[in-house]
Amino acid sequence: MAQSYYSPLAISAEETLVRVRLEHGCTGVGSVIDPSADGADLAPGSTLDVPLWLASSLAQRGMARVELPVYYGNKMRRKMRAGAGCEDLRVRCPHYYTVAGGLHAAMLAGRTADEGFPEFVMATFRTRYKELLCRATTIDNNVEASALQARLSVEELSLFMAAADAASRHEAWRAGGEASQSRLARSASMKRKWSENQENRGMNTLTAPPRSGQ
Repeated sequence: MAQSYYSPLAISAEETLVRVRLEHGCTGVGSVIDPSADGADLAPGSTLDVPLWLASSLAQRGMARVELPVYYGNKMRRKMRAGAGCEDLRVRCPHYYTVAGGLHAAMLAGRTADEGFPEFVMATFRTRYKELLCRATTIDNNVEASALQARLSVEELSLFMAAADAASRHEAWRAGGEASQSRLARSASMKRKWSENQENRGMNTLTAPPRSGQ
């Protein structure tokens, strides 16, 4: 919690607008929390879009019920099950997984939790994560990489960049390792030849006929 409190990404995720339905209504602040409201009062049952942090606070106090956005709804779930890797999460909700966690916590507080929601989010993440790791280590041109990155959520993009960096470092390590092995092989070959030459010189000295006069 302390780490995410100062995280720009976490702060940005908390500003995501979500829809809530008021349980008791609001008096005198309607135009403050809902600029589109006609008057200062909001009746019970009114729906409005508020930042995630406010939705969580209202739900914890029993003042509002949080509704799942369409990008977490049944239609989206069917599309994800059919092919999770094809969906553009960036355009739907940049902080897809972080917002999902905040929504679930708010819905639990308001006793309106969707039991299948966490499972759907985790299944989506697992499916896309496997593809991310594979693509990050095999993409060999910037155009393809840019097209893929444009569809990723902020969380997925961070994982993709980390995987791509790890793959790049591994290739550099392999290249360096192969060069080092080549140098070691050449050095061993030179030492072997030098040793053979020394042995040959020694044998020649032992087998050489004595000089005359000795």
